[in-house]
Amino acid sequence: MADVVGFFKHFHEHVNSSLDDVTRTNFANLETNSKRVAYLSGLPLIKSYDLTPEVAKCKSGGEFPVNKRLEKARLFKDEGNREVQRGDWAKAMQLYSLSLINMPKKETEELAIVLANRSAALNHLEQHEECLADIRRCLDLGYPRHLRYKVYERRARCLLVLKRNQDAVKAFQNTISSLDEAKNLHQEKKQKLLTDAKLMLEVLNKGLVLAGYPKDPKPINKIVPKPKLPGKHNINYPAASQAIQIDHDETRGRYATASRDIQVGETLLIEKPHSGVLLAEYAATHCQNCFSKCAIALGCPTCPNVVFCSDHCQEVALTSYHAYECPILPLIWKSGCSITCHIALRMITQNSKQYFKEISKDLDKKPTGPYKTNDYRNIYNLVSHEDKRTKQDLLHRSHMAVFLVKLLELSGYFDTKPRETLIDIDEIKTMGVAERHRDDVELFGGLILKNTQVLQFNAHEVFELQCSKPRQEQNVIKHNGDSVFVAGAVFPTLALFNHSCDPSVVRYFSGPYIIVRSVKNIKKGEEVAENYGPIFTMTSKEERQATLKDQYWFDCTCEPCQQNWPRYDQMNETYMRFRCDSGQPCPNVLPVAHDCTEFMVKCGLCQQFTNILKGLKALQFKLSLIKSPVCRFALFPRLIQQQHTFSSRHHNRKSTNNALGYSRPLIMIAHFISVK
Repeated sequence: MADVVGFFKHFHEHVNSSLDDVTRTNFANLETNSKRVAYLSGLPLIKSYDLTPEVAKCKSGGEFPVNKRLEKARLFKDEGNREVQRGDWAKAMQLYSLSLINMPKKETEELAIVLANRSAALNHLEQHEECLADIRRCLDLGYPRHLRYKVYERRARCLLVLKRNQDAVKAFQNTISSLDEAKNLHQEKKQKLLTDAKLMLEVLNKGLVLAGYPKDPKPINKIVPKPKLPGKHNINYPAASQAIQIDHDETRGRYATASRDIQVGETLLIEKPHSGVLLAEYAATHCQNCFSKCAIALGCPTCPNVVFCSDHCQEVALTSYHAYECPILPLIWKSGCSITCHIALRMITQNSKQYFKEISKDLDKKPTGPYKTNDYRNIYNLVSHEDKRTKQDLLHRSHMAVFLVKLLELSGYFDTKPRETLIDIDEIKTMGVAERHRDDVELFGGLILKNTQVLQFNAHEVFELQCSKPRQEQNVIKHNGDSVFVAGAVFPTLALFNHSCDPSVVRYFSGPYIIVRSVKNIKKGEEVAENYGPIFTMTSKEERQATLKDQYWFDCTCEPCQQNWPRYDQMNETYMRFRCDSGQPCPNVLPVAHDCTEFMVKCGLCQQFTNILKGLKALQFKLSLIKSPVCRFALFPRLIQQQHTFSSRHHNRKSTNNALGYSRPLIMIAHFISVK
């Protein structure tokens, strides 16, 4: 049972059942998040709670305390060597990667040897840039000098393939000099390598002289480039296009509108998350930092629980959030807390303790100047509905905040530097925090509790498009693709967009970046709405209203809800529907048979006539847009869910899959159980 729900559920139930009426009343009278967490954290029943039995029951979620196993790493290395003998270089590369992930960082020579072995596999797989990267890493770790001729010669051959001839000359020179240290190499083989290297040097030098010593081509950068927003940015909201402005009123709060006419297919926003967390089930296959799938993984030097896709992502993580989360990550996973709770913690660990101490006095003031994605104050001031929450809801969330504050103490965060030793099992025999960290409990406990409330309404799922068998037909790539939920994140600018059951934008992902594009023409001054989950084409008004009220605490007043538009499965393909356009307010929809010869249709509600030629012309224009590759790209996720902006709706084909990852905001699970 513990492996399914995690130990936090048991902790929560124990605390909840142990609180007496006086304690509950005292808690209910507290008015700030900081005081709520500090009060609970100081209770004797919290201080006396022992996590060790529950943690011991949880076999999933990684080993705790965190530890790398040399024997496991060597086992993977030996299996990789056997695959090399069989000629399966792809399998060997994967096994060497697993060996690197599990190899303790103190075993520098073995790490270097496994990296050299993986570089050989990558060379055979013709992944030359990746091979060169592994060679650089193994040399940095002190690869044995008597073996260095191997990697120098391999580097030279890779550089030749990449036509980086001047670098290849240096590599062949290193090969020749390193052969002097190859004490165990058979003399005949050594002589052959020496002869070959000298011959290649002679050929390369002659070629460079004849060509006038041209510069080598730059190394190929295989990292997916950061997406760029075309055109000018909004001065006040840099993640958004100049076509977007943020307005405010008392009813709708902050919301996005069009500052000019927007055409279908326009990119309106590109934003990196303020904070994001990869789901635990993808920790071994996807980059912990950018969520990209790792074909050639780099591990953490200290734990075997995460992987990275590049040196850059590894450095970012190891110098910020993962430096603190590394020893506590198994506890997070074993607890069963939702991804939103992990994001609430990550929003703290990704910044220094000093950063929060400096801004803590001004958190309730919205920062002036451009709306920056990385400014925590912009997240803090997103809607949280704290004033509408029940005391039980706040109590439950405070339980989670108490647990996460304990993890911050264990991680070394309160001491402003990541801990260098393993967490002793005795350290989780209490959920209380040391008295010297009383102020930290109040500050960071309050921030975490606030984060969980904000994320309930503002976090998004991050999707990855997984295609099994892509195929190309008439310059269009078709596939049976699925959008798979891999991470959760919060995007501060996108969080300002309101919901519609017939949204005017679609969103998809490039690594951690979210890209928002228009899927309809939007007139200047009209609201630019996204979608929080329910779409009018698939879900009835009653279900949509109930879902939005339950999850996001508002009554939807979008056009499909006001006019109760039908779902697609309720539409008949033998006739079209046009909105009454009689010149007076009328919510009626006019059914028109596809073989109708009249162009003036009488409304049964207001008894006025509507000219359907206008709608037919708009429909013709809409269909012509689909022939454009750019517009087809933007429209594809919801071609069938598209609502006409020209007073007509027409259903003439079946619904398609959501291939571009039409994401929806995360839901805070009632008991903080892992999102499935």
